[in-house]
Amino acid sequence: MRPVEFVAFACPWCGEPGETTVDMVSGDREWIEDCGVCCAPIVFQREDAGDEELPRIGARREGE
Repeated sequence: MRPVEFVAFACPWCGEPGETTVDMVSGDREWIEDCGVCCAPIVFQREDAGDEELPRIGARREGE
């Protein structure tokens, strides 16, 4: 697995598909990015993927 992976998600605000980078070496498991379409803040959470090649990402609205 590479140190940085690209993972697809759907914005929890507007529903538009997007892609984010996941730092696989860092201990950080949660970060905030703005949606590229509606500019609303999205809280991302990296989840252990086990044997899968790509990590799983949770995307939720900030404040939930």
